[in-house]
Amino acid sequence: MSDRETQRFHAMGCEVVLGAASAAAARAVEQLFRERERTFSRFIPGSELNRVNASAGRPVHASHEFETMLRTALDAAVESDGLVDPTLGAALVAAGYDADLALLRDDGRAPPAGPRGRWRGVGLIGRHLFVPAGVELDLNGVVKGATVDDALALIGDTGWVSAGGDLATRGGVDVSLPQGGTVRLERGALATSGTDRRNWTRGGELQHHLIDPRSGRPARSPWRYVTACAATCAGADVAAKVGFLRAESGPAWLDARGIPARFVTPNGAVRLNDAWRRSLERERQCI
Repeated sequence: MSDRETQRFHAMGCEVVLGAASAAAARAVEQLFRERERTFSRFIPGSELNRVNASAGRPVHASHEFETMLRTALDAAVESDGLVDPTLGAALVAAGYDADLALLRDDGRAPPAGPRGRWRGVGLIGRHLFVPAGVELDLNGVVKGATVDDALALIGDTGWVSAGGDLATRGGVDVSLPQGGTVRLERGALATSGTDRRNWTRGGELQHHLIDPRSGRPARSPWRYVTACAATCAGADVAAKVGFLRAESGPAWLDARGIPARFVTPNGAVRLNDAWRRSLERERQCI
């Protein structure tokens, strides 16, 4: 991506970069990211997410925005056969992710298994929400992807938005890929899930944020990065996570749904699924 006419700020634990955005649009986008962070961060004591988690076991009335994001997350759980689960907040804490990444220190204790995913136990009727006792929501992935999509709408007819491995565009842009290479994204979104950005050690053991809801522990996968292409950033983010969490069956699972994806192993070997190859043949366009 060219630095020409780009604007940058930090939010949600990552750098946000805007292309072809007016000064007014850039201010609106930054405000959007800040507001979403205040609502959904696990690390801001007064966030609505923390208020909801503190009320686990009792009904609570959620804001319209919280309801929308949680409903999106529950839909993603259905579509992913439960692999993308919004109820893994306590598992992240068990793995040691209990503060902003920059503040994490190895406490020397072996990380225990966290609670397994329980998304089916979450009740949502309108804005009335019930989270089972002992369950903590974490909506970071869904919120970041959806915010990239909403930010793109604020920029206008052309432009692009990138945030920590997620990118959406309405005009052609060359995107650098993990482990080298670029792809031309004409429209739509790309998202990458991997273990290199959000990782830390606990008890001398490397941990990462991609929790397997079946075990409550950081997932074991043959992939270091999975990049997926979709019409929206929220959709691409879910697809990339599923590709990572499904391990060896990830490429075929995404192919069956027509989702282009690129997989990189820890030793740097690259594997493209058939849908990605077909996208490259169509003048390197992801739709």
